[in-house]
Amino acid sequence: MTESAKKRMVELLLTFCMVTTGSVFVCAVYNKIFWLHNTSLNADILWQLLALAFLCSLGNFIHPYREISRRRILINKGLHYLYINAVVLGCGYGFGWMDKGNVLMLIVMVLGILLVFAVVSFVIWRLHTRESKNLNQKLREYQQAGRG
Repeated sequence: MTESAKKRMVELLLTFCMVTTGSVFVCAVYNKIFWLHNTSLNADILWQLLALAFLCSLGNFIHPYREISRRRILINKGLHYLYINAVVLGCGYGFGWMDKGNVLMLIVMVLGILLVFAVVSFVIWRLHTRESKNLNQKLREYQQAGRG
């Protein structure tokens, strides 16, 4: 397995873990707001959240692992966000988490999606920034060693 493929797998697993954590958090808040009187949750929700996190993690493949323009980055980020919304809202309706026609449920779900998407995107961006700084530092050290 190439170094790039290893990094891609690690990022995919990290995204899966963060999306799972974020989804559980949003699910807890969402259930407190909308399903307050239904205190028993079906254990299937755990499998549903794992399936949701897996599908959402696959959205990472929208982003190429090579240098692209800032405009293309923004387009990819927008496509990724739309993909996440389609997956989460589709699962939300498919799994019966949301009542059709309940606009408040939809709004809260979309806000939850935005929150988790923003946090996961920020963490991944920070990791990429740190990796770039480390690579640049190693390159500077290598160049200086070659001159000395």
